[in-house]
Amino acid sequence: MSNVRQIPRNTADDDGFTRVPPQDLDAEQSVLGGMLLSERAITDVIEVGLEGPEFYRPAHETIYRAIVSMAVRGEQVDPITVGAELTKQGEIARVGGASYLHTLVQKVPTAANAEYYAEIVRDTAVRRRVIEATDRAANLVRSGEGDLDEVLDHVRNELAEATQPRTPQATDATGWGFSDLTPVLDGTHKPAQPVVGARDDGIGMFYPGRVNGIQGESEAGKSWVALVSCLVEINRGCHVVYMDFEDSEEGVVSRLLLIGATPQDIAERFHYVRPGATPAPAQLRSFIDRIGALQPSLIVVDGVTEAMVMLGLELKENTEIAKFGRMLLRPLADTGAAVVPLDHVVKNNENRGRYALGGVHKLNAVDGVQYMLEAVRPFGINTEGRSRLRIAKDRPAQIRKHALPGGRNPMHWFADLVIRSEGDQFATAHLFPPIERTEEPVDRTADEERAAQEEQEIKEREDKVLQILTKNREPMSKNALEELIPGRASVTRRALTRLVHTGRVVAERGPRGATLHRLPEADGEAA
Repeated sequence: MSNVRQIPRNTADDDGFTRVPPQDLDAEQSVLGGMLLSERAITDVIEVGLEGPEFYRPAHETIYRAIVSMAVRGEQVDPITVGAELTKQGEIARVGGASYLHTLVQKVPTAANAEYYAEIVRDTAVRRRVIEATDRAANLVRSGEGDLDEVLDHVRNELAEATQPRTPQATDATGWGFSDLTPVLDGTHKPAQPVVGARDDGIGMFYPGRVNGIQGESEAGKSWVALVSCLVEINRGCHVVYMDFEDSEEGVVSRLLLIGATPQDIAERFHYVRPGATPAPAQLRSFIDRIGALQPSLIVVDGVTEAMVMLGLELKENTEIAKFGRMLLRPLADTGAAVVPLDHVVKNNENRGRYALGGVHKLNAVDGVQYMLEAVRPFGINTEGRSRLRIAKDRPAQIRKHALPGGRNPMHWFADLVIRSEGDQFATAHLFPPIERTEEPVDRTADEERAAQEEQEIKEREDKVLQILTKNREPMSKNALEELIPGRASVTRRALTRLVHTGRVVAERGPRGATLHRLPEADGEAA
């Protein structure tokens, strides 16, 4: 009789076997059989709230815990794999052997009703707890000990506890309770440190166990910053998770390989997720549990806008933004990882401020660091792209001290992302620390830097136009110059217009109304 749970004996006259406690072994077998047949059944049963002790047969509890543990780890669940898991645990004989697992599958009428069977198991467990509580209360009343009011209060508490679902630490998880202030008061509390990811000088970028973030305009390099941080953590031997709502496996992994990650390290420690449909609440909780089992140091959520749309949330409603944080970002941070969502900003940089696209609550929800990424030079093959990371928010205040003041820009300058492309097969990626220098003021905005870069390109193109006109004695058309000079034709046109405007090139009418260009003569025309 060691394979069933016994109701405690109440008196010397009660031998414990005169009453059969509430139980439904058929329902228990159907629950387990359904879980062995269907992954969806596992999710449905977990959502009911079964934890294990609700099963009347201890062997059923052992099988249930093995199934849930394997599902959380993302392993395949079936009679063969569960049998192997129980064998490894040394429990296979106690549960009835591998043949009993196949019996469970044969007994279940349909896996689709697993949730209903789980509710039966849960309800019968509550009935058993109520019987135990009432028996204890009856013994207390019969004893005649204690004040009657106190005895009645105790009885009420016993019954209330018996009927409550058994969810350990549920109260603590809500946060509705008094916090222990001892570490703060006695000086042992240490502020959170940014130990995830790193700048080229080793200064960390993100806070573990907190919601951080990177925001910027399209093609500013948000994914590049995230992938550089992933590579840092992979090289440290840590697991990282990349939830991608915008790109694809090929696009993300190819860029990770491009900047130096090895296929073996990616296969072992880089976990890519491409969500394609709205998950049920239980599925989302199960997925986050699987992530927690990996103990990653970094979780990237690439595409906040797309993620919110997939979850059926309104982008510009602060209440919906808060719900998104509670549904996904905060549970991910509770795994202990640094969570880094990547988000877009409004197109008008004058109205942008420190906020991402949508409600201002996005920034309020960040309890780590939030970076604003400003494009300086575009990224591309055989080019050197550059973007600037500025600190929009630093809640623990441990990162801003490693940045330079922004001057006219209120956000501190933390780093420059530089990607140097060496063709299709290799690129170097850097997060350079800020350098205070007179020839390139730190308060120069990204727009000013782009303007300076364009000015430099136009000057270089002017020199090329003059060189070609010097070699060619005959006047040349605009189209002819554009064909001979590599690069963007728009830059060549702007350079040619400025040369004509300043008198360094003469524009004159040619055959069929064409405009031809030549150098001025050495006489009064040049003057």
